Amino acid sequence: MPHHPDRQGPAVFVSYATADRAEVLKFHQDLLDRGIDPFLDIMDILPGDDVVMSINGALERSDYYVLVWSGAARDRYWVNSEISAAMVLEQRRARPFVFIVRLDDSDLPPVLAPRRYLDAFGGLREIAADRLATVWKRDRAVGTRVLPAPAPVPEPDPHAAPALHVYARNQSLRVSHEVRLAIAATPRNLIAALTEQLALPTEASEYGGAVGVRFSYRYQHAGEQLDPRSDAPLDLAEGDVVDIEVVVEPYGPDGALSDPVSFLPGRDYAIPPEMIRELCEKAIEHLRADSPGGSDDPDNPDDPNERDEPDAS
Repeated sequence: MPHHPDRQGPAVFVSYATADRAEVLKFHQDLLDRGIDPFLDIMDILPGDDVVMSINGALERSDYYVLVWSGAARDRYWVNSEISAAMVLEQRRARPFVFIVRLDDSDLPPVLAPRRYLDAFGGLREIAADRLATVWKRDRAVGTRVLPAPAPVPEPDPHAAPALHVYARNQSLRVSHEVRLAIAATPRNLIAALTEQLALPTEASEYGGAVGVRFSYRYQHAGEQLDPRSDAPLDLAEGDVVDIEVVVEPYGPDGALSDPVSFLPGRDYAIPPEMIRELCEKAIEHLRADSPGGSDDPDNPDDPNERDEPDAS
């Protein structure tokens, strides 16, 4: 449920130090202007409300949490409490929930130091709001976190035909990847692009290949399963979602140990489940990257936690 029932955008909890209120109010307005529903204590906790219960409720209802960090925020009791609660919620939801915006060049606390961030000083505040709004709306529409493709193809020649961007989504792994392909692609073209750009494996094994897992994949668009042999043009539009189902077939020295079955994390299979999980996770770990932004590329404009330099544009 959003913070304000009349707003349709993602609900975002804004955590900050009181000393930064003037700048945070500007950032709050930036988010409102971009269709985001931000919770800000000074605006949304009314006289007589229980502060702790209001904050807990707002965090639980939020789609995302953004920490507005500065030297003033360091060692502030409420800021640290909200960070701790947000980190717990991120683990529970198993998707990126915590985002960081800096108001100055103060170092982040150790628990947040490995994370990427956006800078909102030096004229970058509205740029930070733009990038956060873009990522939050995209991820919310797709229904999972969205990462760049693990093996993206090179940028096309600017004089070539325009490319189409679609989202390849796996519901079991709760992750999607942005994939580029030619307009008027066929199922055969689409599956070839997905196989290449997602680096989809066909097998993972141990003990010299005596024990392992074979992988195959099923693809759906708009609820219809795709025929990988079809050359009929697909009715794909920019931003469409293609669902990918990972199918595993465990095998041992004497052949297949079970019929092919959809991969579900934590499921028991015909050979020791620890071995199956290890093989599957090893083979597809590049698809379940834990990085909230999903890329270390400093030029990626859709990376909401990227370390921007103050003079970046």
